[in-house]
Amino acid sequence: MQLIIQKIFRYKWVPAIMWALFILVICGIPGSMLPKQNFWQWLRFDKIVHLLVFGMQYLFLIIPLSAGKYPSKRSIIIAFALSIGYGCFIEVLQEHVFTKRSGDWRDALANSLGVVIGWWFHKGLPTGWWIQPNK
Repeated sequence: MQLIIQKIFRYKWVPAIMWALFILVICGIPGSMLPKQNFWQWLRFDKIVHLLVFGMQYLFLIIPLSAGKYPSKRSIIIAFALSIGYGCFIEVLQEHVFTKRSGDWRDALANSLGVVIGWWFHKGLPTGWWIQPNK
């Protein structure tokens, strides 16, 4: 497993860029194409997705920024700013560019909380777990 992760992160920015494109595509899907759910089902599922997606975005950014070492404060701030900024940018796109979508401050908040969860998760991982060779 570690060898697979090592090969993926050989091109350290590819996962972050691919994930950002994935987010852009799924957030750009017209609302009419999304499954119909009642409000309470949608609220729970939708916010969980935002938390997970943007937590992953943070992880995909902090890994190459930290270069296999414990991330510096600067790296953490950059990953936070890029991830939260991208989450807010997606909400602006949903409000003004994508058809049959609407931006929502609660979604932007969920995106930001997802980034915090990603940071918390990354903080608990052993330093350099994705870089170390399989011994």
